[in-house]
Formats: sequence, structure tokens, C-alpha cells
Amino acid sequence: MKVWFVIVMLACPFWASAQNDFTGVWKGTLTQDPGGFAPVYEFELYLKQKGNKVTGRSYVAIGSIYAVMDLVGVVEGKTVHLTETNIAKNWKREDMEWCYKKASLTLYVQGKQVKLEGPWTGNTGQSECIPGKIYLKKEVPRA
Repeated sequence: MKVWFVIVMLACPFWASAQNDFTGVWKGTLTQDPGGFAPVYEFELYLKQKGNKVTGRSYVAIGSIYAVMDLVGVVEGKTVHLTETNIAKNWKREDMEWCYKKASLTLYVQGKQVKLEGPWTGNTGQSECIPGKIYLKKEVPRA
């Protein structure tokens, strides 16, 4: 009987993390603290979760300036830790550098609405980026 109790207790963290599915399309905004290029950007995540690993792409834009970036991540309970790894496609002014972001986004459910929110930091490869926050809502799949 003690063996079964131990097995069940060890399996609980796996069951708990399996309940949170980050797969899907998430749309909203990314903010940047004062001193950044702009205070608010359009931001989207396209995520696919397999176990506790996440892969996907991010999209950030302000006006005609945009970047699509590959990303990887790890799920820990209700939080997904994401890291952008590569610029897949972009357009920017010549005097700009892209910021490779890292974010820890927490899952919130409010009624029928599912949200991801949390802080981000980043680096251009040459210097630190001015950080901010990310606010996203999960898109409902349409037929």
C-alpha cells in the first residue's frame, strides 16, 4: 500500500503539468518600459507543446516594422518559459537591432477567456534590451 502511495505522489506533478496546454495561437500586446523604441507593440505567439517542451514562433510588429522569430520553451506548471532563438523573417530600419526575448508567461483562466501574461527581457547580441511585459489571449479555433 505504501508503494502505491509513493507512486501516486511522484506522478502528481506530471499530471498537474499535463493539464495546462499552451498549444495554440495567442494574440495581444508586448509593452516596453520607458526608453525603448515604443511603449506598445502588437505581439503573437504560435505554440506547439509536446510534453513539457514547447516550440513555435513569435511575431512582433509596430507599423510596418516586424519580426517573426523561432522560439523554444519549457512548461513548469502554469508557467511557460520561452526563448527566441532565430529571426525567420523581418523588416526594420537600418539603424535598428532586433531584441531576442526571453519570457516567463503564466496561464490565467477568466471565465471562457484563457490568458498568458508575464515579464520579458532581451538582448540584441550587443546589448541588453529595455524590458517590459506581455499580455496575450488564446484565440479560439475557427472552422
